[in-house]
Amino acid sequence: MDTAEILSITNMSLPELEALCTSMGKPTYRAKQILSWVYDKGITTFDQASNLPKDFRRQFSEECRVFQTKVDTIAKTINSTEKFLVHLLNENVIECVLLREGKRITACVSTQVGCAMACRFCASGLLGLERNLTTGEMVEQVLHVKNHLLPDERLTNIVFMGIGEPLMNYDNVIKAVRIMNAEWGLGIGARHITISTVGIIDGIRRLAHEGLQVNLAISLHAPNDTIRSKIIPSNKKIGIKNIVTAAREYFEVTKRDISFEYILINGINASKQDAESLARLLKGIQCNVNVLPVNPVEEFDWKPPSQETIGAFCRTLKKHGLVVTLRKKKGGSVNAACGQLRLQRHKFLWKN
Repeated sequence: MDTAEILSITNMSLPELEALCTSMGKPTYRAKQILSWVYDKGITTFDQASNLPKDFRRQFSEECRVFQTKVDTIAKTINSTEKFLVHLLNENVIECVLLREGKRITACVSTQVGCAMACRFCASGLLGLERNLTTGEMVEQVLHVKNHLLPDERLTNIVFMGIGEPLMNYDNVIKAVRIMNAEWGLGIGARHITISTVGIIDGIRRLAHEGLQVNLAISLHAPNDTIRSKIIPSNKKIGIKNIVTAAREYFEVTKRDISFEYILINGINASKQDAESLARLLKGIQCNVNVLPVNPVEEFDWKPPSQETIGAFCRTLKKHGLVVTLRKKKGGSVNAACGQLRLQRHKFLWKN
């Protein structure tokens, strides 16, 4: 079945679900009841919605489904990071990640089946791009994570940093964000939702005018085009100056600080000179720089710099007045760290 033909609760906004109820001859207040069961109580089938009439549940089961994805396995690490293998209906397996850091509990969401960006440190693009994920397929990743949490845990953050380029699946991503943010949805504050991009200029400019107080993270990884194009081939069509210009425009419209992600690769982009060039490039932008040593990927031979080199790089940026965060490595033992998520080819058929 084509995923575009699947009628799923997680694909729908409240007005869309109310319209469906009306078309079925049911009162619109049933829509909020259904959404409460899905997003608050964590049901996966209509049979579990015990306060809804049986004939209503049966009719809805015939019209649509609650979930269109299913968790296959969950791999855990010693630092409580967990990687979920999620089966898409009649298709491939994607990955999402649960990250814990104190009371901060984050779901890292994939947005595409594969990726066309082919960044030279990232496993996600090794098999290319197959298709965009639907809104529901993204929302359900967060629900799988939320439903897995312990009774005393609460999901606090969502990052669109899994497999795929979020701004190349713009409309579905924005609709997913609105559902995750909505009071009738997951109720996650917009300022606790981050959208990452390799630098899709049109997408950055569109996002600036959405009226959403989400965080924007730009995967920069280099101080100039020569180095960046070596790391990110798509940069040849984008250009680092165009990205910085779009970032400045984004701040002017939203007044939201921007995060620049910077993977440190030994001998490629981690010298003191690279740090000086990066500081000059970002001068005057209200931003923070998230630094992360490159994680190992079997198909690539790039290595992280020494601790001394990493420290010198961060100190140089701070000397120029930049806010710098050296990110902790998490999930590496189960290939769930940054750059390690990948598309799975395994086929799996299931019935709701």
